[in-house]
Amino acid sequence: MLTATATTASTTTATASTGTVSNDTTAPAESLRSELPQLGQRLDARRLSDHAGTDRRDAVRLLEDVYGAEDVVFGRGEPFRWRLRTLRDLNVELVNSAVTTDRRGDLDGSGWLTLEWTACGGVGIDTGADRVVTEPGIPVVFPVDRPYSVVVPAGVHHLVRIDLGFMETVGAVLNGGTRSGTATFRMQPSPEALPGLRAALGAVATAAFGDVDPHQARLSLQVQLAEWVVRAYGGRSDRRELGAGRTTVELAQAYLAEHCGDQVTLADMCRATGVSARTLQSAFLRYTDSTPMTYLQHMRLDRVRIALQLADPGSVTVATVAREWGFRHMGRFAGTYLQRFGEYPGETLRGLPTRRLRSRAVPRTA
Repeated sequence: MLTATATTASTTTATASTGTVSNDTTAPAESLRSELPQLGQRLDARRLSDHAGTDRRDAVRLLEDVYGAEDVVFGRGEPFRWRLRTLRDLNVELVNSAVTTDRRGDLDGSGWLTLEWTACGGVGIDTGADRVVTEPGIPVVFPVDRPYSVVVPAGVHHLVRIDLGFMETVGAVLNGGTRSGTATFRMQPSPEALPGLRAALGAVATAAFGDVDPHQARLSLQVQLAEWVVRAYGGRSDRRELGAGRTTVELAQAYLAEHCGDQVTLADMCRATGVSARTLQSAFLRYTDSTPMTYLQHMRLDRVRIALQLADPGSVTVATVAREWGFRHMGRFAGTYLQRFGEYPGETLRGLPTRRLRSRAVPRTA
């Protein structure tokens, strides 16, 4: 992992897959903005930026640009030091800031779904209608549908920003093709979903900062994170009662999210969860209404659909995307895809209307 420190404001940017480093001390905010890939670009190169310094003006300029904030103000206190690290990978941006004083500013949540938490101390969030103070270590969702102001204590502040267009795409696939526009999320997570959410956040961050995970594996982990965000902060969940079988299924789901592009066998899933094939089959039938291998196929199809919806039809083919997710027989794949989504994969890639009014009912992610 590349890092940079400085006693005056400086900028280090890096392509995580190649380790190429460039320095620009004149316009850190502009250079950072130009590096961020747009939604749907098929770039395996991740963009890492690491900024540090002692000048308040440089910190204000950079934080306002990265966060899309206005009127950023830092508290009193000397010596003043700050550091900001960002990593953009596909549809997710990881942001870590550390400042020796408190800071405040006004933000507009449009375009991103932002999860935030602090190592210590709570963040004050004021929407005009509601005022809350978060708990340390508990990820909360910033408002996505209205402006708000924040007061962040001195210390380390973590953000994970997910492109709302990506969230909408994932939600549409998981809901049978229905797009609902900008979603409304609760600020606080449901307690029962918090362990899974934390695990998904950790998996996305580990893969983003690593140098061995291929494009499709990282995308799959990001899709899983989006699913957990919906469970934790969205509407009512259709998950069934908790129990030992639920834990087994969740362990298997986490394993499959990382490996569903590989040639996974039932024995692989049993080793990952530490249970017998019979126990695994029973747990999946109870909590997902499908067998483990059927669930794996549906997960792969969902990932293919999301990848096709985000892809550029001028530079990406259906066969390329399908093979990335483990499908080898194109004719059989097209038929299975049609049965699940009510349209052929080529129609999804070209953005054409569906051939049928609705896709057939199929088991969804538990």
